[in-house]
Amino acid sequence: MQGKNSAKHGMDKSIKIKPKDFYSSSTRGYVYGDNTTRSKGRVTKVLFIILPFVMIAVIAVGFMLGYISYTTGKNGNGADITVNENYISPEQQKTLYRTVSVADPLDRKFVPDTVDFNGIKVSSMMENQLKKMVNAAKLDGVDLKIIEGYVSFDNQHTAYTQYVDSLLQSGKYTQVRAESIANRKVCDSGNSERQLGLLVEFDCDNKEKFDSTYEYDWLMKNGAEYGFMQRYTKESEQVTAIDCDYTLWRYIGRDNALIARKLGLNFNELIDYLESNG
Repeated sequence: MQGKNSAKHGMDKSIKIKPKDFYSSSTRGYVYGDNTTRSKGRVTKVLFIILPFVMIAVIAVGFMLGYISYTTGKNGNGADITVNENYISPEQQKTLYRTVSVADPLDRKFVPDTVDFNGIKVSSMMENQLKKMVNAAKLDGVDLKIIEGYVSFDNQHTAYTQYVDSLLQSGKYTQVRAESIANRKVCDSGNSERQLGLLVEFDCDNKEKFDSTYEYDWLMKNGAEYGFMQRYTKESEQVTAIDCDYTLWRYIGRDNALIARKLGLNFNELIDYLESNG
């Protein structure tokens, strides 16, 4: 009887009956009777959809950063530099900390990246700070006029020979003596820091008395705030073998110039200090 009833109702014990509410709209807890939730499957699908967009965004950012780095200014040797008053890169240090002399000359091929500043070529590394300094001086009633900045290797030789000739024409000096004096005042090509483009000369009726002017007084008080310091002082004459010149100021970066002013260091002493404390 029991077998007949089973056959009558078409039931076969070998067929598994799915759980109640299996895959219903109200409950979707299990898939095919195992413990894998459908929510995990959804997360996986979402990740596969989002991941390509994330990768595209990362690649786009990488290209953008690469382009910014590529378009950064370059110096005369083709090395990237960063124009930022609060940061001095290793490449900038090679030029900013460079001392030039007969013992450590520059090659004719050295040509820095320069910009035009009121008709004067200067290193692009100090362009912004030079503008700020000149403008700040004007607000204080001081007119800082720059008459010379970057001088090429060949033009420096021309200036040197002209100075030697002027001494010889006076009849007071021999060739050797005239050249010796010129090397302390002008410097021959390759031996002058003017070729770096980081040295600026301020206008003055009498260079020997520039230290008694309002311009010089303002520079001594405020020049370091913009990264500038007097390059050739009386204290450094023995080391540099160049006579004191109140009108020549060198850009070295704000932080370094402030250190020099605080410790009372000339440029050569500052470089020694920076190297020993680097």
